[in-house]
Amino acid sequence: MDEFAFIAGHLSRLAGREGLGLKDDAAVWKPPEGLDAVISMDTLVEGVHFPQGKFDAQIAQKLIAVNISDIIAKGADPLGYFMSLSLPEKIHLDALKEFCSGLEIAQSEYDIKLWGGDTTRTNGPTTLSVTMIGTVPKGEAVLRSGAKIGDFVCVTGNIGGSYLGLKTLLKQIDTNKYPTRYWVDRYHVPQPAFALRAGFRTFANATIDVSDGLLADAEHLARASNVCIDLNLPAIPLSAASTAWVLAQQDQQGARLALATGGDDYQVVMCVSEAQVPSLKKQAARSKVKLTVIGKVVTGAGLICRGRLGETLRVPKPGYKHF
Repeated sequence: MDEFAFIAGHLSRLAGREGLGLKDDAAVWKPPEGLDAVISMDTLVEGVHFPQGKFDAQIAQKLIAVNISDIIAKGADPLGYFMSLSLPEKIHLDALKEFCSGLEIAQSEYDIKLWGGDTTRTNGPTTLSVTMIGTVPKGEAVLRSGAKIGDFVCVTGNIGGSYLGLKTLLKQIDTNKYPTRYWVDRYHVPQPAFALRAGFRTFANATIDVSDGLLADAEHLARASNVCIDLNLPAIPLSAASTAWVLAQQDQQGARLALATGGDDYQVVMCVSEAQVPSLKKQAARSKVKLTVIGKVVTGAGLICRGRLGETLRVPKPGYKHF
């Protein structure tokens, strides 16, 4: 199947009206009155963000989810996306069909449509990129730079499951001892806090999604806001399976640090005034999104991570860096 047959036969049915049936080299869209456009882009590379040789529905869902995470962290509603696929020459038609089925699942979950993109061949690793388009009421996008002294620091969901999923795939965890399927699923298909996106723009002063690692991303937020974020490591939420893994480690504090720096969680860290925390918690409960207070914004710069006794911990590598 050539490029044009693939687009006409499989991608065009995923397109929204803005994409013009994928018959043109551009999309046409006018932001509605009173809304700002929010645009984000992420790339997944074979062997870096997903295992060698894996190209299926899960990869498509992950590609969409990591971009949704950026958009909702701004308090925005996603609408559509552009997608670039650089694929090996000998990719099988069944794999392409399965990938498109994953896109269809993600589009239904997040109520978005494909607006356009590009497909190419490559002799290197499979490389997948999405540019996501969303909207937010004018002037209400939540930035990294809005944290205020005295704000509480909260995070959605659980942290560290994706890290343990990667360790499982690398055969570094005994699959007979732990429920590793849960972790692998979190690695392959992140679960961003989509239902709470309106809560972010209503109650949060600053937000960032957790991609590089919770500690690294919290530090990015702190530096953008010219404040210090003081985090309590034992308060960082873990799933029951991840807690069991921590308790089985000889160095439990080191294990918690590994989960807090592993990345690929695609949850949202936010800074919220003390007065707004109860309202945000109520909205999170209504949205069925787990929300945990893990620290506070204080004077200073950067990040402080504290252990069980309140001691300051040394964190030599707070998260993942590509280079």
